[in-house]
Amino acid sequence: MIYTIFIKRMITRSRAITIYFLALAVSLLLLDIYYISQIKIITPIALSGFLTSPALFGIMFSSLAVGLFTDDRQNGLLEFFVAEGFSSEKIFYIYTSSYLLISVPIDAIISGILGIFIHNLLYFVILLVNSLGISWIVVPISMYFAYLQRVTGSSRSPLGTYIGVGLLFVLIYLSSIITSETELEDILVYFGTALLVIAALLTILIGKNFSSEKIIS
Repeated sequence: MIYTIFIKRMITRSRAITIYFLALAVSLLLLDIYYISQIKIITPIALSGFLTSPALFGIMFSSLAVGLFTDDRQNGLLEFFVAEGFSSEKIFYIYTSSYLLISVPIDAIISGILGIFIHNLLYFVILLVNSLGISWIVVPISMYFAYLQRVTGSSRSPLGTYIGVGLLFVLIYLSSIITSETELEDILVYFGTALLVIAALLTILIGKNFSSEKIIS
């Protein structure tokens, strides 16, 4: 299956980056679990802080997917795909789908683990929709900027990665000014849902606006 091949290439294209992100995300997850075991009341700042580990897992996979797209464009693989009859839209969706196929289950597992330790199903939903929304929105934005550039920049730090990290910090900042846990929960549910909708719309719209001539130029 083509998506399995692309997922494997995503993970192995830069082992150092993969190991770095993985070590950081796992460390934060373990710290979250330890923190949950030590506290009795989940404060707003703690709730948004728990977003960090699942969001980092998602941002890791989105960065790897975009980096692979950039590398493949630079080394001529995208030109080969076009020559083999792949439409530019299909090429775009291959990279996006590869990201989703690995990110969704991993984010769900991480969010589920934290939700179980917190003993709250709503937190599982909040963590999943926000972490997935933050990381998914990175993919179409980063790929579109790479697509617009005749000579692409570094594939190691896609622009969208900084957008994803920025959104994560926005959520953490919100928790520092909102004192009501219920109010913050509502905001996070709406914010995460909005991110997912925007990411899905961007994926559809940007995918349809990719052209074969531009993608290989």
